[in-house]
Amino acid sequence: MLWYQTGSTAVALIDGQLTLGIDLDLFLNLTSLTYTFETPILGGRYTLGVAIPFGDAELNGALVGPRGGSIGFSDDSFDLSDIALIPVQMNWSSGLWSFKLWESIVAPTGGYDTSGSDLANLGRNYWSFDTLAAATWFNPDSGTEVSIAPGVMVNTENSATNYKTGTEFHVDFVANQFVSERFAIGLRGYYYKQLTGDSGAGATLGDFKSESFGMGPGFVWIPEVGGGRLTVLGKWMHDFSAENRFESDYFTLTGAWNF
Repeated sequence: MLWYQTGSTAVALIDGQLTLGIDLDLFLNLTSLTYTFETPILGGRYTLGVAIPFGDAELNGALVGPRGGSIGFSDDSFDLSDIALIPVQMNWSSGLWSFKLWESIVAPTGGYDTSGSDLANLGRNYWSFDTLAAATWFNPDSGTEVSIAPGVMVNTENSATNYKTGTEFHVDFVANQFVSERFAIGLRGYYYKQLTGDSGAGATLGDFKSESFGMGPGFVWIPEVGGGRLTVLGKWMHDFSAENRFESDYFTLTGAWNF
């Protein structure tokens, strides 16, 4: 998957440093590998996987000093980001419905400068545990597909900044309509809300709870060249509201090959 995000926020703590008027440009190349076992378990299929991202991040803004003064900064990095491990994913299907339940463990493998001299880090320097579920309804006669995928992420503390991000709720939704046998257009969106406040000695802005909502168009293309094994997905999402987060536009292009 190719991911590009461009956004801005008025104030943020980045690696423990208060920053103002920050602009972000982030490009990621995410390679995901999954394997689904043939033998049924609990009436479903068991999958495990891994997602390995690397890319480039650029930040521009103003650093606030201990006496309240500020100085402009610009930083960029090209590095590995945090790897996500999927030790368990269960898949079920019944009629027009399919369901998934899985756990994603985000490991602090990405590039991170613990000295604080670099701000555009692609790693977060802490573990996260994301528990997710998904339900999809697809009617092959009408070509209509609707899915929803909520999740709750629990984070550990960043040992370099003594900062712990609170528990996060997120939900993604998709609605597709196939206009031909191999092409669909639709709507994608998400809602994010921080359930508990940030904490730790480094949480100098208090609980700093975040919330955001975005949506936009997308497509699905199943080209003939792949014999049905290749699926190409694209989307653009725009944030219509963002509190204590980067208000962003997101562009993704995904190619999935089943073998």
